[in-house]
Amino acid sequence: MSTIDSAPDSRVRTGRCLCGSVSYRFDVAPEVVVLCHCEHCQRNTGAAFSVNVMVKRDALEIKGTPKSYNTVGVENGNLRDRYFCGECGTPILTLLHERPDLMIVKAGTLDDPSGLKPSVEVWRRRAQDWIEPNPDRASFDGDAK
Repeated sequence: MSTIDSAPDSRVRTGRCLCGSVSYRFDVAPEVVVLCHCEHCQRNTGAAFSVNVMVKRDALEIKGTPKSYNTVGVENGNLRDRYFCGECGTPILTLLHERPDLMIVKAGTLDDPSGLKPSVEVWRRRAQDWIEPNPDRASFDGDAK
């Protein structure tokens, strides 16, 4: 599947899974870019944290049919719908049940993540011990309030 092109000066962002079976597009500025260190995000990404680009759900256009897996936060009890490609397994999106107007786009799936800079870190107390705090970002030991 080919990706959707965007004009260079546009806010349009596109992305896809590793195999290209699921792609997406949005034409809004992100609400916020968040680093999440929670245990579920670490397991979901297979990395030390997840870089989450939060966008308005109704601005997100998805092509293909991602599969979903539902999780419940161990410490906060919040429901999450984690969307991934059923062919290659790439984590792509997450829906926060407490914020159904927003969708998290996993930054690693963007065709061009340039210009996106995390401004917040959540679940900092779960961060790997080799990750240094950044004084330029708001930091929360749990969820952002």
